[in-house]
Amino acid sequence: QRTKIGQIEGEAVDSFNEHMESILDLLGYENIERIWIERIEGAGRSEGQTRFELHIVRTTENGAAYEDTIEHLSESEREVTGLVFALAGYLVHDVHETIPFILLDSLEAIDADRIATTVEYLRSYAENLVVALLPEDAAALSDEYQRVSDI
Repeated sequence: QRTKIGQIEGEAVDSFNEHMESILDLLGYENIERIWIERIEGAGRSEGQTRFELHIVRTTENGAAYEDTIEHLSESEREVTGLVFALAGYLVHDVHETIPFILLDSLEAIDADRIATTVEYLRSYAENLVVALLPEDAAALSDEYQRVSDI
């Protein structure tokens, strides 16, 4: 069981890190260089415990890099980080095989163009993707998406 848990933890970290790198490249947050999770084994009082550290590296206007904390991320940056974390868990735990459905709501903290890019990114990981958006955010999405505007 410990081996299986360790494998799942490792896969989840790898998945998060890969997807986070991809989505940051696509969304173009100007001063975020990188966000990743580090898995630290044997980090607790008893042997076999694992802890995880979230690392955020920002760059200044003059190119200097520094490590930051999640508390300093904008609401949009936190939302995207949370979405990537959820996607990694969704894929690593094979939820997509049983429930091929992702529902996104309350994305107002992310600007419309980044929402459209995120939706495009996520659509390849779920057979069904439903996104509840404000009309101004929905306008940034491609016309190929089916829309429901009245219920």
